[in-house]
Amino acid sequence: MSAINPVRSALHHSEQLLPAEVTAKSETWLTRARNYPVFSRTWFRYRAQAWIGLFIIVDLLALVAGLLADADMRKMASAFVPLTIGGTALHLLGPAMAVWVRNRAYTGKKEVISLCLALLLGAACSYGVLVAVKYATKYVAYGTSNIEISVVGSLGATSKVPDSASSTSAATGKTSNNTEADDKKELSKIERSPALEMAVQTFSFLVFAGLITYTAGAIDLWYFFRQKKRLQELLRQQELSAAQDARREAELRLSILAAQVEPHFLFNTLAGVRSAILTEPERATAIVDHLVDYLRATIPQMRNDGSSGQARLKQQLEAASAYLGLMHARIPRLSYSVDSEVADAALPPLMLISLVENAVKHGVEPKIGPVHVAVFAKQLQQDGLTMLELTVADNGVGFAGSSSGSGIGLANIHERLASMYGKRASLVLKALPEGGVAATILLPLEP
Repeated sequence: MSAINPVRSALHHSEQLLPAEVTAKSETWLTRARNYPVFSRTWFRYRAQAWIGLFIIVDLLALVAGLLADADMRKMASAFVPLTIGGTALHLLGPAMAVWVRNRAYTGKKEVISLCLALLLGAACSYGVLVAVKYATKYVAYGTSNIEISVVGSLGATSKVPDSASSTSAATGKTSNNTEADDKKELSKIERSPALEMAVQTFSFLVFAGLITYTAGAIDLWYFFRQKKRLQELLRQQELSAAQDARREAELRLSILAAQVEPHFLFNTLAGVRSAILTEPERATAIVDHLVDYLRATIPQMRNDGSSGQARLKQQLEAASAYLGLMHARIPRLSYSVDSEVADAALPPLMLISLVENAVKHGVEPKIGPVHVAVFAKQLQQDGLTMLELTVADNGVGFAGSSSGSGIGLANIHERLASMYGKRASLVLKALPEGGVAATILLPLEP
């Protein structure tokens, strides 16, 4: 069974980490929620932890500052307790309802409307929590007799001076009949421009509305749909890439099948068997044996429909040895060697045999006289990674007069390596000083 696509999983309300293409990984406790799909339970948990932790730090700092400044702790409690509880309710209630909506797996307009209503309902409930906590805090701090005065005073409203205060002032005989003081008070009032007053009020409203909008989850709602759009685009890219990989895989299998098991290959092999039966029965038997070994090693890989991305190095070395043995039986002037320092490893199917067939077709057959093909696999270290190096070298005609570097098989190998390993893998063709070509595949060693 194939592994679950993380992009498709994220689109279907997963709790898993988002793919790296969608969001940058963050390990700080304040932004860790962004590593997960918005409105998922894991996202909400990290978001709540960050918010509550931040408010605890702010409240502790305010408490320490108040104690050092010998401030009125009742006033501080009246300000910070409603702010903390009300802000936390505003920050958590709406998103919590949105998480519930998201788990219902609605689609289209129903999802949009449900999420918006959830956030609005959460904001309304948090306002009720704020008002209730504010009056409860005033009651605890000031009692029933002074709660109204303290509430009005905390809101900055102008309240009437109580009669008792007036009578006390009258009793002390302190009347406000000092005209100079009144004049100075009037002069101290700076006349404000109506435009400036409007600008200040507008700016204050925008700042307050922005804070409320951000805290209540509206930004998260925008980020949710933006994240969903990016996931859908990434999924389309992956599906397109998978389709291209499947096409290249099919082209490779067809090219290998056409190049190695095409009629003239079998006809020539069988014709060689027929001609050797009477004069060289042992050679005829060797040709048949090598042909059987070769078909036994390659046909299972050709039948692979792409469901398995990796084959085994040992299997492909056996196929290369069988193929070269078959070619040696047909072309006695050909000698070969197949060696490996690596016991076994994962390797994309049909990749090695394609290079061997390319060497025989473009290097061995056009050359007159003895020719040798060497296949070698070894392990090496590069940039801190353990790499597998596969080399198929021949001392044939080389690049001159051939198309060794431009076949469909080699082009498919380039594309497959790029799609499976990116820049970590490569295929390099190099002309040898003594003649011939060395084709080298370098890819990560995967046991």
